[in-house]
Amino acid sequence: RLPRFGAARRDIEARLEQLRAPLRQGVRLTVLGTHTGAGRPTTTVVLGSLLAAVRGEPVLALDGAPTEGALHAFVGNREPGSVRDLARLPASAPYEEIRRRTTRLDSGLEVAAHRGGISGPNAAHTQEYTRVLEQTDPYYSFVLTDWPSTVSNRSADVVLGLTDRLILCCGHSRWTVRRAADIVEELRASRHGRLVDDMILVVTDTDGSRRGVSPEDVRLGGRMVLIPYDPLVRRDGFQGLGRLRPATTRAFVELAELVVEAGRH
Repeated sequence: RLPRFGAARRDIEARLEQLRAPLRQGVRLTVLGTHTGAGRPTTTVVLGSLLAAVRGEPVLALDGAPTEGALHAFVGNREPGSVRDLARLPASAPYEEIRRRTTRLDSGLEVAAHRGGISGPNAAHTQEYTRVLEQTDPYYSFVLTDWPSTVSNRSADVVLGLTDRLILCCGHSRWTVRRAADIVEELRASRHGRLVDDMILVVTDTDGSRRGVSPEDVRLGGRMVLIPYDPLVRRDGFQGLGRLRPATTRAFVELAELVVEAGRH
């Protein structure tokens, strides 16, 4: 939902038009979270939905971890395609074959999720993930990988090594901000400082106890976007972009502007 009248309406319409600007290259985004409940999978799906709906281009969201997945909750009762399904396709698979192995949301976002939110151990995960990114590169303007907070194993190194821009999600409480700082240090220690320097920090009011935090509350470098409390973007409650509050829409438009900027330079 957009503002109904006046300058606010014109401003958001102009910003949406800017989101349709052509990209020089596709963008691979990885969305991390400080903890369960930090809004990581919701940010993945809402941002991906906004990009797909506004740009009218294929956008893909993946459960990136080998065993832990959260995107299944957004596909309803439909049987989702998975990273493993995509990896079984030949390297030269056309877009139509890839599309059949994803679940398309009403927004146009395509999702490849672990079935039931989990997946069994898979020693070939890193090879499969790499293969999927190679397959999808010609067709998708954005690929968003949903990844839990673990950043210090081989699978994480592969995912982060294939990331163009990192989004780190945290809540507004002090301990979640401290956890975000710890993750930033882990990333630097594991030689992913490039991602930290250009990171987008998404601070979400997940329970409505505060209206948000100010930029002075968080000093982790990179850019920061504040997502206000909105009961319609909960993990089990997101019902589409048309149900978002205008303030929530504006916040996700700001986030989308930052990731589109990454693909234009």
